[in-house]
Amino acid sequence: MSGEALRVLEGGGAPGGWEALWLIDLWRQSELPHGDLAPSYDGEVLIHFEGLLQPWLKEAAKRWARARLLAETTPQTMSRYLTDLREFSGWLAARAPDVATPALLSRGVLEEYLLWVRSESGWKPATCSHRVVALRLLLDEQADDGLAGLPRGAVIHRTELPRVDYRLPKQLGGEIFQQWVDPANIALLDHEQHRTIVLLLAYTGFRVSSVVTLARDARELGPDGQPYLRYWNIKAKRQAMLPIAPELSDQLDRNEAFLVDAYPEGTEWLLPSPPPGCHNGKGGAFHISPRTVRRIVESYVRVAGIRAADGKLALDVHPHMFRHYVGTSMVNENIPLTVIQKVLDHGSVEMTARYAHMHDETVRRAVRRWHQRVNIRGERIVLPVDGPLQEAAWMKERIARAKQALPNGYCGLPLVQSCPHPNACLSCASFLTDGSFRDVHEQQHGETRRLLETARKNNNLRLIEVLERDEQSLSRIIEGLDAIEADHAGGGQLDLLELAACGEGEGA
Repeated sequence: MSGEALRVLEGGGAPGGWEALWLIDLWRQSELPHGDLAPSYDGEVLIHFEGLLQPWLKEAAKRWARARLLAETTPQTMSRYLTDLREFSGWLAARAPDVATPALLSRGVLEEYLLWVRSESGWKPATCSHRVVALRLLLDEQADDGLAGLPRGAVIHRTELPRVDYRLPKQLGGEIFQQWVDPANIALLDHEQHRTIVLLLAYTGFRVSSVVTLARDARELGPDGQPYLRYWNIKAKRQAMLPIAPELSDQLDRNEAFLVDAYPEGTEWLLPSPPPGCHNGKGGAFHISPRTVRRIVESYVRVAGIRAADGKLALDVHPHMFRHYVGTSMVNENIPLTVIQKVLDHGSVEMTARYAHMHDETVRRAVRRWHQRVNIRGERIVLPVDGPLQEAAWMKERIARAKQALPNGYCGLPLVQSCPHPNACLSCASFLTDGSFRDVHEQQHGETRRLLETARKNNNLRLIEVLERDEQSLSRIIEGLDAIEADHAGGGQLDLLELAACGEGEGA
């Protein structure tokens, strides 16, 4: 982009006015206003207008891009929007070539495009959504400027956006996380900054954009004397703070010592580009790119031999999985969603709630694989595995766990019903338990037998009746748990500790 065109984009009084800008169909990030302040992760961003076949649409797109870029939309986002608009332009040229002005872009034409996107484009649901969202934003924001004359009814309603069902992200297994933060594995890395990146991903849950743009002075000590990390949430365009683990704080000390030696002239970045004299080195004037972080993650998996539960190298690990791990782990520890929202710096609690859903799915899969309970008769109670009944049964299970905490199992009473017989679980048909409570049952069984023997010596008939009933229930419960363990002794099942971790402790 020429200097003259740049002044026009900024609103200056360059000769030719807007006409000078309309002659340019390729905008480079480095030539945009404040383009040097936008994150340039994987090389310079180019914003293409060449594929917009209708002159009126190209003009509207340029006005829209100018307005959005000056309002701090990133060049990356604007480039993606233009990709989506080029698809609409191609459709118009093929299906509605008579639309020569915004005034001819009727609601009927838009409905035909929406139908084509849904039924004929062959795009995945997420792609369909992106295409329609970009067009909707253009119509909404340029109706009175770049699209002057656009009919009032030529709009796309929010309810018409293609639905994208939320899919659970691939989860990071606890066994992978433990290998990831193992000091012996971290010591295998031969670069201090690589060690810093590994621990930043593990202990912060930051997006990669926030990791690479950390300032050198990002760490601060709070009034409590504990370390905090100040970072920039690029997605939300705001600064935030996060308490950090001592292990990460210690690594930041080592990283600072490295920066002092490697960058004698200084750098403002915590993770700067290579120092002077290195290949692609820019003397620390810029931060590293997310592409570099991804390469470090891939290399670390191979160097440390980090393996998944099936024994294979965890080659599918990527940086964002640690964000999911941090969020799910906090859900598993019953930290309120509003607190987790602050930690992950989500714009809405609805986004954070997805981690609770992910946790629920994790536990439910474990239940389907192994988790069978027994009642006071030692009979197995298994959750349904398919259909609406499974959803309802799992809902009842979760309510039971939250409704009444028992030392030896779960209360199976339905909603709204309260227990009329406290401490009488071993005689209650609603009582359920599982192998994670085996030690409690065995201890109670032994104590019940001892008390029963004493009651028989004292000829206490009422106490004998109660204790015999409890002793019988406990014997049947233990026998039922023995049968479950025997059925799954062949391998492939979750052991008790793993199941307990899945349901109550460490996240997947």
